[in-house]
Amino acid sequence: MHVATPVTRRQLIGGAAGGLFAWGSAAGAARGAPSHRLPEPETVKTTDPASMSAVEAAALLRAGRLHPRELLDSCLARTRAFDGDIGSWVRLYPEFAYEAADAAGARLARARREDTDLSPLCGLPVGLKDIFAVSGLPLTASSRVLEGNIAAGHSGVWRRLEQAGAVLVGHTHTDEFAIGLTTPQVGNPWNTDFSPGGSSGGSAAALAARFVPLAVGSDTGGSVRMPASACGVSSIKPTYGRITSHGMIPLTWTRDHVGPMARSLADAALLMSVLAGADADDPITSLGPRVPEGGYPVAARGGASPLAGIRVGVSTNPAPVPAAAVQRVVDMFLDLLRSLGAVTVPVTMPAMPSSLATGDRVEMGSYHQQFGDRLGLYRPENGGLAAAAVASLAVPAGDYFMLERDRIRFQSEYNRMFAEHALDAVAAPGCAVDGVRRGELLGVAVTSGAVADVRWANYAGAPVVTIPAGRSADTGMPVGVQLGARPWQDAELIAIGLEVQAALPVWRDEPVLAESIARAPEVPRGTPGAGPDPTNTSGAAAPVRTPPMNPVG
Repeated sequence: MHVATPVTRRQLIGGAAGGLFAWGSAAGAARGAPSHRLPEPETVKTTDPASMSAVEAAALLRAGRLHPRELLDSCLARTRAFDGDIGSWVRLYPEFAYEAADAAGARLARARREDTDLSPLCGLPVGLKDIFAVSGLPLTASSRVLEGNIAAGHSGVWRRLEQAGAVLVGHTHTDEFAIGLTTPQVGNPWNTDFSPGGSSGGSAAALAARFVPLAVGSDTGGSVRMPASACGVSSIKPTYGRITSHGMIPLTWTRDHVGPMARSLADAALLMSVLAGADADDPITSLGPRVPEGGYPVAARGGASPLAGIRVGVSTNPAPVPAAAVQRVVDMFLDLLRSLGAVTVPVTMPAMPSSLATGDRVEMGSYHQQFGDRLGLYRPENGGLAAAAVASLAVPAGDYFMLERDRIRFQSEYNRMFAEHALDAVAAPGCAVDGVRRGELLGVAVTSGAVADVRWANYAGAPVVTIPAGRSADTGMPVGVQLGARPWQDAELIAIGLEVQAALPVWRDEPVLAESIARAPEVPRGTPGAGPDPTNTSGAAAPVRTPPMNPVG
């Protein structure tokens, strides 16, 4: 087994820090809000690098008190020792990762010598959901349908991460083609008899198990929010079009959102600061307002009533209705909001147009029609869903675009609800059920909304953060809460979530893992696929993408 190199006490509390960095340093505080600062290295008390938060590890990496190779050693050693029963990884790329770690170490050392700025992600390990292309590495969407497929180029997500100096550890499991809501290949680190949620279940499990501090998922119908809630980690479903989806295997183009995931909301915001912004390969990313200067906040401002004046809507018509044990945790969360100064307001969420489900199937069928000769290679329950999606292509084009009008009406009603109640956010359970056993709910698509009230955010294109709120008294499984806002209010929403998470730091709780040797293959980088799409498949690029409506009021 690969043995981790621990950070020594001397490294943590002493040693030369080298130069300071403008982003997040004391010297740079005058140029940006304190909420954008990394912690001071002396405040980091965690000694195991794999258990450090991303912002803590970033602070030590910048100060020269931790080397990217040491951090990677610790993450890989933990993965190799404990991932067997969890199964969060499809494939690991240690050779590729160590090359990146050494390059990041050199970049960090040069930046200290020259007293220059550098991305806070430099040297941080990350996992990618198995739908994001990395040139020369396998890309299979956790499906036999794409067995042997090699990415032809970089996804926009990985291009940004690589430029920032992030270290790719591996691809995490998704429910096959991101279709379902359980990711049955993966066990929940809190209890491997339970599902980690889907479809970004592998990413959430890898975070909860402390295999990586950062991961990227996607959310078409709650696919980062439900796994984050189920595994006790955090996620951001940004405004639609805020992060590029170029080079990503799609589920439905008009609902797919790239989602930063991490153990804490601060860590997820650090990741989003690198991922968000315009990408020439994905024109929709240029249509919204600019990313805030300095990125997104990573620390709470604090104070006696940090949420004074904030109004949070609470749905009177959740669908589905949460289990009693889940609702008890959510009620305590709402009590905390009020204790921080927020006002909660009962609201009726706009009705979901049933016609939009047909549009989802048409978009899914448009991509999956290329695999018509491989339906027998899907998992049986997903093969039926894929075949039905392909059959839906018989829907007349005029009908499809009329369905898009329903989406616009829904977005208008959602924004009007915020304006009429003067809301800053809405709150909802991250998942309505109190845990799902592995093997349950197979063949239920994430677009169905079967286990959580999540679809409103995908159809509205609105940003949502999900943060851990506690654990069920009945099952012991984590419970998360969603906080949503109006489109393009990502920064304001993250700031609200950071205040709540500072007062409720349950994200620091770690599951107790049973030793179980990892089974994921360790794969070297090879020759890129033929392309031309980075995914090395057909029809991945979206033919139709429209930005969400500007908020009313």
